[in-house]
Amino acid sequence: MNFAKNNFRRPRCNEMATTMKTAEERLRWALEICRNAQMRATPVREAILFFLATQRLPVSLETVSRSEKIHGRCNATTIYRTLMMFKEAGIVRLVGTPQKASYFLLNAPGQKNHFLICRRCGCTTELPLPESMCKSISQIAAAQGFSTAEQDCEVYGYCQTCHTVRQKETAPSKLSV
Repeated sequence: MNFAKNNFRRPRCNEMATTMKTAEERLRWALEICRNAQMRATPVREAILFFLATQRLPVSLETVSRSEKIHGRCNATTIYRTLMMFKEAGIVRLVGTPQKASYFLLNAPGQKNHFLICRRCGCTTELPLPESMCKSISQIAAAQGFSTAEQDCEVYGYCQTCHTVRQKETAPSKLSV
């Protein structure tokens, strides 16, 4: 594979005339980034991108491996390395959980990638942030000397089920017998 790190660049949201809403648009964008970065197009890479283009929430390596067009075609190591290569290229976003599990999401420009993530079970839900809040985040970042080309927000807490379980659990004693 012939590529240099500086070949990779995720287009900024304002470079896109419209938000990519369909899986086909998202897949075309990802394949175009691969072509521009001179990444060799293989059936497995295309299958991974196709699968990710159809997902709205981050997915685990195991979920990608079990997908219809990928299952049995290669091992998990190959899939992981491919996902990490796509991450370096800015095509894929890596979303970590408190359980140290890695989840992957297509990083298409114009998409709002804000999530609520449960600290206990790792379930993930989209977090719709109002545009005014996104503007405020940009202003706060600018006041700190940061420029924000893109915003991805991950908020950690407890889903309703895990919150209920936590309330029923007794706190462990500081003095164990």
